[in-house]
Parts: sequence; structure tokens; C-alpha cells
Amino acid sequence: MAITVNQIAEKCGVSRTTVLRALNGGSVSKETKERILQVAKDNNYRPNLLARSLNHGRTMSLGVVTINIENMYFVQSLNTINKEADKRGYFTNIVVCDDSLEWEKKLIQGLAERQMEGILINPINKGESFEQFLLSLHVSKDYEKIVFVCPPLEMKETQNTYTHEQRELGFRAAMGMYPDVEMNVIGRENFLQDVQSVCKDGLNKKTAFLCSGDSYALMIMQWAAKAGYEIPKDFGLMGFDDISVLQYISPKLTTVSTNVEGVAATAVVELIQQIESEDYSPKSIYLNHKILDRD
Repeated sequence: MAITVNQIAEKCGVSRTTVLRALNGGSVSKETKERILQVAKDNNYRPNLLARSLNHGRTMSLGVVTINIENMYFVQSLNTINKEADKRGYFTNIVVCDDSLEWEKKLIQGLAERQMEGILINPINKGESFEQFLLSLHVSKDYEKIVFVCPPLEMKETQNTYTHEQRELGFRAAMGMYPDVEMNVIGRENFLQDVQSVCKDGLNKKTAFLCSGDSYALMIMQWAAKAGYEIPKDFGLMGFDDISVLQYISPKLTTVSTNVEGVAATAVVELIQQIESEDYSPKSIYLNHKILDRD
């Protein structure tokens, strides 16, 4: 029987959190990390992929839609796809459309709904309508009302709230693509009072609160528990920043990771290049964010 994370922690004399950091490439001393990885290897440790996907908001799965499995061209392609995906830690979900235009679209839709991180197709459908179908494949949670919670907006005349103002602009731009979804913005420090009012008066529509920071989302979670609301049954909730304390919170909060470590590392590299290079050219650098889709 394979060893568990808790058993590895006990054998190594460290905490469960330290083991998880070591197994997932986090910050752990070299000696401790090597000891943990060796114990995991010696005892046939296998990660819980479902738990990992919930924690990191990733399924590590690729969808593959093929026309048939009788043609050797497609068989060879699938063999290579499997190998290359496996090398990079991805699992492949292969489906066969059997030369049916409608079945192909249905299978693609099904893969998207099962949260594949990407889908490979060699399509038999074509044309503008099929392109629009592919572009529409974001998986909707069917919310009818989205409330953006951004308390710092009340202080924008006296404090530097640039980051939160940009997040509000992004929210408004995104909502512009969904004219049928009701939107609202809560932008004052006493935001819990407004959240309470929304819940009291407006949960006849399926509602979600999108917060400009995880700390605000956690405050809503705390208030909701005391008020008798159940998340996500009564309303949806999402934060921003993926602060470290979220690993201890249940239900696990959906949030946006802004790649803090990547930003910090890039800033140092660019600063040193600017100091040491006589012909350094200023540049704009964009680093990817990640939506961590949890409970």
C-alpha cells in the first residue's frame, strides 16, 4: 500500500505542510527536501490528483478528439500525443467522433465541461459558425448576478489604490461581454453591511461575490457562517491574490494567482541587468495569472 503525506511527515519528523511544499516544488531546505523525496520514493508515494486539482485549480488533463482509431495515421498521432503529454505530467482523455459533425461538437463540449486544460482537435467541422462555437466554450457557472467587492475604492482620493482600480476596470470590461448578467460594485470599507443587504434582498437570482482581495472574501466567509449561509450553495465567492493562508481554509476559496514569486524574481533580474548593462532597454513584461478554480 502506498504511503500517505501524513505518514511521510511522521517518518521525516516534519509537518504535513512541509511535506506538501517539498512534493510540490515549494520553499524547503535542500536537506529536508531530499529526505522527504527519498522517503516518498522508497515507499511508493502516489499523489492524490483529485486533491491536487482542487487545491491548485488545475486538472492537468488534455482532451483529444480524433475522427477514428482505424486509420493508422490517427493511431500514430495518439501514441505520440500520449507520450508527450505524459512527459510533462498531463493525462489525456481521448474521444472518437466517428466522422459525425454533430457528435464531434458534442464531444468537444463535453471535454470543455470536464475542465480539460486544453483540447486537441483535427476537426471535420469548419466555417465561421464552428469557430464561434469553439470561442464560446468557456464553462459557465450560470450566475445571474455578479457583485464586485472592492473596499479600497472608497479611499482612492487619499490613498494609492491603483491596483484595485485596475481590477475594477477589468471587472467592468469583462461584464460588458455578458449584458444579461446583472452587475454591481461595492466600494466602501463597511462592505459587509452591503453584502448583507444583497443577500437579504437579492438571492432570488444566482449570485456570486468577486472580491478584489482574498482577505475580503475571507471576511465574507466568516460573516456567512455566522449568518447561516452555505457557500457555494447560497452564493458563489471568489478572491484575488492566492494568499498562503488559503491552504487552511474550508471550503477552499476560488481565487486568482498573480504569480507573486514570478513577479519578484523577474523584477530582480531586470534591475540587475539595468545596473550592469550599458545598453539596457526598458521594456514592459507581462506575466501570466492563473485562475484557481476551487470549491
